[in-house]
Amino acid sequence: MTTRPPKQTIDVSGIYDDETLHEYLSKTLGFPGYYGFNWDAFWDCIRDDDQSSMPHVLKVRGLDELRRLTPESANKFEACLKDYVSELKDRSVIFEATT
Repeated sequence: MTTRPPKQTIDVSGIYDDETLHEYLSKTLGFPGYYGFNWDAFWDCIRDDDQSSMPHVLKVRGLDELRRLTPESANKFEACLKDYVSELKDRSVIFEATT
């Protein structure tokens, strides 16, 4: 089982494409080396305690900028996280507004 921190902040501002986003998420959230770098693999990893260090509270910064640079990736990322907290009631994701 991967160690799961109680809280973590990730910053997706400045990420300009899907590949870079997946690389960042994989490294930051402790995905396994065989991570598939796609949204189905992302979903599988965040839902499985053995495949990520997804925290109980995840704070996401820079979603507005990500949406401006790569809207499709931003929408899929946000949808996965919203589904995640909908299914796992003891988890939360906070989307910080960019000022």
